[in-house]
Amino acid sequence: MGTVLVTVAPAEAATAGGKCAKAGVLQTTKGVKYKCTKSGKSFKWVKAASTATNASATTSKGVNGPVGITSWTTTVSPNPIKPGAQLTITSTISCGPIMSLTGSPRYPEMHAWMNAPGFAGAQFGVPILSNGGNTATFTGTATAPTTTGDVKVWTYVRDFGSPNACTGDLSSYKNSDGASSLTLTVSNNAASNTTVAGSIARDGDACTYKGDKSIQSVGYLECRAISGGTNKWFKLSTSPAAISMQAGGSALDACKLTEARINKFQPWNIGFPRGTSGTPTLPSTGVSNIQFIAVDFSDAVGTAEELTAADAQISEYNKWFEFTSNGTLSFNWQYPKRWLRMSKSVPGYALIKGDRATVLPMAQEIVSLADPFIDFTNSDFVFVLFPRTIHDLNDGIGMANWQVNSAEGPVKNLFGGAEYFYKNKYELWSFWIHEWGHPMGLAGHSPRSNLSIMDNQNGSSVTLNVWDSFFAGWMGADQLYCMPSAQSTLETQLIPLERLQHGMRGVVVPISTTEALVVESHRAEGWGASLGAGTYGVLVYYIDTTKDTDRSGEQQGIVKEAWSKYVTPTTDTNPDPSNATNKLLLQGDTVTYKGITVTLTKTGDVDTVRITK
Repeated sequence: MGTVLVTVAPAEAATAGGKCAKAGVLQTTKGVKYKCTKSGKSFKWVKAASTATNASATTSKGVNGPVGITSWTTTVSPNPIKPGAQLTITSTISCGPIMSLTGSPRYPEMHAWMNAPGFAGAQFGVPILSNGGNTATFTGTATAPTTTGDVKVWTYVRDFGSPNACTGDLSSYKNSDGASSLTLTVSNNAASNTTVAGSIARDGDACTYKGDKSIQSVGYLECRAISGGTNKWFKLSTSPAAISMQAGGSALDACKLTEARINKFQPWNIGFPRGTSGTPTLPSTGVSNIQFIAVDFSDAVGTAEELTAADAQISEYNKWFEFTSNGTLSFNWQYPKRWLRMSKSVPGYALIKGDRATVLPMAQEIVSLADPFIDFTNSDFVFVLFPRTIHDLNDGIGMANWQVNSAEGPVKNLFGGAEYFYKNKYELWSFWIHEWGHPMGLAGHSPRSNLSIMDNQNGSSVTLNVWDSFFAGWMGADQLYCMPSAQSTLETQLIPLERLQHGMRGVVVPISTTEALVVESHRAEGWGASLGAGTYGVLVYYIDTTKDTDRSGEQQGIVKEAWSKYVTPTTDTNPDPSNATNKLLLQGDTVTYKGITVTLTKTGDVDTVRITK
């Protein structure tokens, strides 16, 4: 093969009035733009008029057009990535109206998701506006799954407090799924910040990147943040030892706060006893009967693969209750693995969430279709499987302590997640647990949290917090320490709730018959693997059983009344109350509330806390 060298002669510098070869050609000389223009029978360079001023004015002004999203791009970095490593998601969205950082119409609320179990989502900051305010670029951080393989990543938005801002909708999210979704490759062979074996990292030394690991001959070191904004290496075990209970606690009756709500926004008691007067409460012990029914429609047809995949959802549900209830609650499932065809198309049911007039007829048809295949005797709960292709049924169907009839008796509780759950790639089993928990008597939804399944059933951690576990009767004196009123100081170790290990898991400090502080530990492992590598810490929250949670302002991010709230360090400036990982006490952090001080003195495999009055 030969190589042809082509020499390009430099163009003659353009000057006003100078000769040029072809009309319309543009050339810039010493920062001045010239255009070749025909003059009589010859061609001459003519200085071109500058449009920079006009272009700048157009860019700074923007175009206030109709509501709607005009373009959307998203990138992730690094890709490929190590399991559990941090990644950056950058999403740029252009809208018809001009957006504002401070006024109205404001930029939309941005989130990200991926089809990996327990993914916590990305936390996006304030965007950078460009294109005269028509374009917003968001940057967020997230954590890769702990298992290898390809996962889909996409972003979604909704307006915040001003429905004419971009999407035109305050309640529903717009999704960049489909062509806009990305494939994130999680691989052990990916380059990352993870420290390899043989490094000089030592326990207690400073480190750079939260979540980095240094493999040692025994165990490993993990880089964690501590109070004050610095990072240190901490020695951890691959198989942490169990922590036995602290001696000296009061009988748990001393920590059973009394039900005393003044306003009742929902039916379930906040204080003891669990449940409510006049409404049946599902059992928290024994063997309960669950019926699982798959229904499809002429315009949303189910597949055999979906029927088989549901077995894994049932398995996770059972596994969660086996551990969390200490084996005291189990389930008898009836699941005829077949699709039952509904009589109408999906829109034909015109289902409205919480509306008995539309919910009950549809629920009755579902139960009636399954009656030949299922024995509904002593039914505790019916879960419904809808096809993934379903549409026009965003929230699915749900009823608690309503009633439809079967050949064997009444069916009072029924739930099935639909379009909203599928498009956000949620795990159905965690939503089943959440929906079971309410008629079992757990009010949930307080404090707003991504660390408890009764507050956010698709959060970073699908554990049940200490108070709800105690309230359900699943956390006894072998796991919960009730601090005596006469005890002035307690120093103890706490097992993280995400770890499948029994032992010392929580402390309740009663303040009065209706008030208490609760202290619990969390960690990015087990059911909290999606919290993000290096995430750890202690949650402190205040319980007040004279209050209830008023959710009427929830869509606007307004908490009007709540029966529980976080007690956080003064350095906590995170405005999102639902992101509890920002409320975790790190090593060295201290909080004080109502005369009670809690300090996280040491972290490692477990967290050591000091509580003083």
